Amino acid sequence: MSLIYKIAEKGCFLLNRLPGGGPKGSMSGDLSADDSAVKIPRNMYSGLNVKEINLDGFLCHRFRSKKVNTPCQKAIFFLPGGGGMMRATKLHYDTAKRLATEISAEVIFAHYPLAPEYNVRFALDWLEKLYFSEILRDYNPEDIVFIGDSAGANLILSLTCRLNVRPGSLIVISPACGLEYGKNRDIRLEMEPYDPILTVAMNDMIAENWCKGVPLDSPDISPESIDYTDFPPMLFFYGTHEVFYPHVKNYLRRLKEANVRFESVEKPMCHDWALVKYFPEGRQAINRMVEWIS
Repeated sequence: MSLIYKIAEKGCFLLNRLPGGGPKGSMSGDLSADDSAVKIPRNMYSGLNVKEINLDGFLCHRFRSKKVNTPCQKAIFFLPGGGGMMRATKLHYDTAKRLATEISAEVIFAHYPLAPEYNVRFALDWLEKLYFSEILRDYNPEDIVFIGDSAGANLILSLTCRLNVRPGSLIVISPACGLEYGKNRDIRLEMEPYDPILTVAMNDMIAENWCKGVPLDSPDISPESIDYTDFPPMLFFYGTHEVFYPHVKNYLRRLKEANVRFESVEKPMCHDWALVKYFPEGRQAINRMVEWIS
C-alpha cells in the first residue's frame, strides 16, 4: 500500500470512532437521502460532447471526446455503484471522462432506476432495453465493454448473464458478494472492523430496499449464483479490506469452473479503491483499464 493510502485509511478509522461521524456515517446518510436527481458535473462538458437520452423516463448520457471527428470504434457501458440507492459521484464521472478521452471511446453512462421506488429487477429490465436500443444499434458486440463498481459491478454481471448478445469484455470493480443473510452475514460482520467505509448495516439496508422482493441468492443479485458459461473476458479489481472480501473466493472459483478468461487485481485496500485517482494504486488501476479496453 502507498503511504498516502495508509494515512487516509487510518484517518477514516479515527473519524469512524466519532458519534455518527466518519465515512461510515456519511455513507449511511447518503444511502438514506431521498435524492435521485441526475447531476452532471460541469467539467464533463469541457472537452466532451454530451448527449442526453431519455428512455421511459430515465436518463443516460453519452460522452465522447471533442477531439474525435470520426465515429468511435468502442463503446463503454458504465454503470456506477451506490447500493442501488444513490447517484454517481465525482469519482465515477472522473473515470468516465478519462476513459472517453484516452481511448477515444464513447462512454454510455446509465442513470438507472433506484430504490426505494424501484428494485434491482426493474433496473435490469430497463438496462437490457437500453443496451439493445442504444448500444447494439451503433456498435458491434465485440467492441462493447461493460464497466461497473459495487452495485454497478453486480448489475453488469447480472445483465451479461441475461443477454443473448454479450459484450466483448467486462471490467468489474468491488462487487457486493455474499449479501445473503445467515452465515454469510456473520462472515461479513467479522470483516467489518477492517473495512474503513462499509458496514453490514448498510448491506442490510440495500438488501431491504434495492433487493426488495428478490431472493438474495438470485443471479439478479448474487455474483456467486450466476452461470458464467460463455462469459466474456473480465478484468476484476477488489480490496482485501472490504466486508465482501471473504466471499470473493467463491466468485473467483465460479469463474475458474466456467473457464472464464479473467485477470484479477487484489490490493490490501478498501472498497472501490480502483476508482480513487488520489491514490497511486487507483491511478495504476485506471491505466490498466485503459490498456484492457484498448
